[in-house]
Amino acid sequence: MQYRLYREFFRALGNQSRFAIVQLLRERPHYVGEIVGELKMEQSRVSHNLGCLLNCGFVQWEWQGKNKVYRLHPDLMPVLSAIDRHIAKYAPALDSCQVLECENKPIMLVAKPAPTARSQSRRRRK
Repeated sequence: MQYRLYREFFRALGNQSRFAIVQLLRERPHYVGEIVGELKMEQSRVSHNLGCLLNCGFVQWEWQGKNKVYRLHPDLMPVLSAIDRHIAKYAPALDSCQVLECENKPIMLVAKPAPTARSQSRRRRK
């Protein structure tokens, strides 16, 4: 399997909004309005992220009356449980990983000042 697909899988879960939705749906199926209320997010943000989760196979939906009810895809539950076990086992190492800590720091780019006519004329004289 390609690295890119693994990256996309974890990127889908790595988004804070999508992660919160997935964690909420682990408890039980929810209507969009329930997700909005419990997570205190705008409806458009919830719908946008549900669209991603649906497209990527993380969630499913069904009609209940006039409303869609979202639930986690059944194949995802054992995956999340395995990740939970791994995190529980390696929590101190994950928390103190120096490599991850370095990757988390923002990179600062400093622009050089644009050359002025004066500095250019000095270079020509040298």
